[in-house]
Amino acid sequence: MADMKEEPIVVTITAPDGSEQDFAQDVVIPYQGKQFAVLVSIPESEEDTKEPEIILARIDTDDNGEPEYVPPTDEEYDAVEAIYNEM
Repeated sequence: MADMKEEPIVVTITAPDGSEQDFAQDVVIPYQGKQFAVLVSIPESEEDTKEPEIILARIDTDDNGEPEYVPPTDEEYDAVEAIYNEM
């Protein structure tokens, strides 16, 4: 039987200047009852040789029960970053 590869979760992040960029969810890290996603930028083209951007987002749930990716607090960021670096 062929391996069934899971489709990556793609998240579009809007920067303060209004520009949008797509990120793939790499790993989800639980911390203090919350979920945090490590997101890796998706290159705009196959020829793109820039180092990928990595960001951390807390996964909250909106009023419709859908996941919402929001910036973590400084304390959450530091703690989850330490967990990620130990993986």
